[in-house]
Amino acid sequence: MSLYKELIDRGCKPLLRATSDGLVLRLVTSREKGSALAKGAILAAATLAMVYISGEWLANAPGPRGEGFAWSPWGYLLGLLVPLIIHELGHWFVMRLYRVPSSIPYLIPAPPLQLGFLGTLGAVINLRWLPPTPGSLALMAVMGPLAGFLAVIPFAIIGMKASILTEPSALAGGAAQLQVAPALFLALADIYAPHGDGLILLSPLAYASYIVLLVTFLNLMPVAMLDGGHIVRSAVGEATHRAISQATILVLLAASTVYPAFFMFALLAMLIYFLSRGRHPGPAMGETGLGAAGAASILLYGVLLALTAPIPIG
Repeated sequence: MSLYKELIDRGCKPLLRATSDGLVLRLVTSREKGSALAKGAILAAATLAMVYISGEWLANAPGPRGEGFAWSPWGYLLGLLVPLIIHELGHWFVMRLYRVPSSIPYLIPAPPLQLGFLGTLGAVINLRWLPPTPGSLALMAVMGPLAGFLAVIPFAIIGMKASILTEPSALAGGAAQLQVAPALFLALADIYAPHGDGLILLSPLAYASYIVLLVTFLNLMPVAMLDGGHIVRSAVGEATHRAISQATILVLLAASTVYPAFFMFALLAMLIYFLSRGRHPGPAMGETGLGAAGAASILLYGVLLALTAPIPIG
């Protein structure tokens, strides 16, 4: 670990692998790009604009409406972007702790809800080298979803409390009914959403929290280079990791034959898998153990996966 940090500080990127001749340490040098703050600022501004436009559309949609922050465009914007940014900062903190070269967090804009998108594709950090050990790889991967998960809970509770009951006939244009919902989202709805006859009309803030929890599950799928894929790769070899990725895709495809909403998860998992060609190089110093931090990260991963798992509704 200390060797990794020293080499990184000297501008060298180490790669330790076992061969038939014993352990081999390779050093890679590369020129880092200049400051990306301007690029990050432009992407952030575009994302804020698209997400606000989406929130404005939700806040002013025809039909019954609530009042207050949870029903404002800012409710949707903050409820969506704050947990996503905190998610990436969770990764970034661990990267800084272990000296893992990486970019700054970037917000990625997308067309607004009016065009069938969300206003954003989330946020990303580009890894410029591999984390040093299996334990650090697992910790880096789980810390993002954990941070974002904890951040979204208060938004979800506030959004649920502000949601309203309405009759199906009052929903102009036939508002879309949720087909699946994360386990935690359903639990919070049972506690905090209004109860009675009629349908629950989610506030924009509650809807943003729903999206964040679904995105968290997507990141936790044990596929390729997703956060869940990183965690699995920290504990198993590349061949086993590839087999688990393929099995996950097959399970999602099978589930989609019964619950069509799962086809979206299967499609995204396949896309991520084929973009990476099913490969994951593992940690830089791969011949070290998982350690206590890695074991704890795997336990946390199981809890998060269960709490964000999509449950069919109806």
